[in-house]
Amino acid sequence: MTSDLATLPPSPLDAWPPVWAPAAVIFDCDGLLVDTEGHWVSLQDQYLARHGASLDAVTRRAITGRAAEVVVVTIAEAVGKDPMQVGTELMEEHRRTIGDTMAPLPGAVETLRAIAAVRPVAVASNSPRDMLETKLVDLGIADIVDAAISLDDVEAPKPAPDMYVAAARELGAEPADCLGFEDSETGADAALAAGLQLIVVPSIPGQDPRGPRRLHSLADPVLSAWIAGWESPR
Repeated sequence: MTSDLATLPPSPLDAWPPVWAPAAVIFDCDGLLVDTEGHWVSLQDQYLARHGASLDAVTRRAITGRAAEVVVVTIAEAVGKDPMQVGTELMEEHRRTIGDTMAPLPGAVETLRAIAAVRPVAVASNSPRDMLETKLVDLGIADIVDAAISLDDVEAPKPAPDMYVAAARELGAEPADCLGFEDSETGADAALAAGLQLIVVPSIPGQDPRGPRRLHSLADPVLSAWIAGWESPR
C-alpha cells in the first residue's frame, strides 16, 4: 500500500470542484460514515494487551480495513491461540459493544442523503451482512441506500475490487462512471482497482490511503456545493 499519487492516472477529481458528475456513488461504511473502524481497532488492541501482545505499526497499518478473518489470523498468531477461538471471542465482543459507537462521522449522513436525492447510492463494506444492515438501520440510512454490498456478497473482500464492481453493477453504472468514498488504504486500493473515481477521507491514525482527491471530512463545504450543483436524473 502506498500514498504515492504520482502513479495515479489523471482524474476529473484533479480539479476541485470538478466539472464532472458521477453516474452513481459508492460509500464505504466503517471509518467513513461511522467510527466503528476505530472501535474495532481499539477492541483488537485491548484484546492483544490482555494477552501480553501487540502489533507493530507496519502490521497494524496493513490489516486496518481488511476482512475480519485476515485480522483474526494476524491477532491469533500474535497471541498464540487458535484463530477460530480468537475470531469467536473478538466478534462476540464487537457485536456486543458496537452500538456504543454508532454516531455518524461529521457530514456523513448529510452528504449521503444529499447524494441519494440525485444519484443512485450504494454502501460497500468488508463487514458481514448482518452487521452492515444493523449499521445502516442505526444510522437511519437503510431506506435511502439503493444497494448494500457486504463481505458475504462477493468472492474476495477488499482490497480486491470485487465489492466495488458488484456495487456499480447493482446501481446500473460502469465503475469508471462511479464516485467512491473511502477512509482506509485497503478500501482505497479496492476502489482504485475497480476503476472508480475516488475521494479519500482518512479517519484512523496511521492510514494514508491514496486517491486523486483527499478531504479532511465529509462536511467539506466545496464537496457540499459540488453535490448541490448536480442535475438530478432520478
